[in-house]
Amino acid sequence: MTHEKFNEFLDKEILEKIKAVLSSKSADYSSVNDKLFNFKLSAKIESITPIEALRGMWLKHRTSIHQGLDELQENKVRPWKWWHEKAIDDINYCILMLAMLYSGEL
Repeated sequence: MTHEKFNEFLDKEILEKIKAVLSSKSADYSSVNDKLFNFKLSAKIESITPIEALRGMWLKHRTSIHQGLDELQENKVRPWKWWHEKAIDDINYCILMLAMLYSGEL
């Protein structure tokens, strides 16, 4: 892959999608005033910290990715769309973790 092709891939397939997903899921997972609302509410319900709530939700996505990688070893191939969605969600959890750390709302 050339550097130019990689940069095009990064811009169109990754960065634009990251922003689109973070924006579109806000309606389901955050409040009007708080992007991290879902983690705080989950923490309150389960009597855990918001970072523990994030870790649990993130683990669900990471487990799915690991299962997909295991299936690749068995020559079971999932479609590009599946991998793309899982990877974007994983990246977004990293971003949400950093936002939580940055805000001090652990």
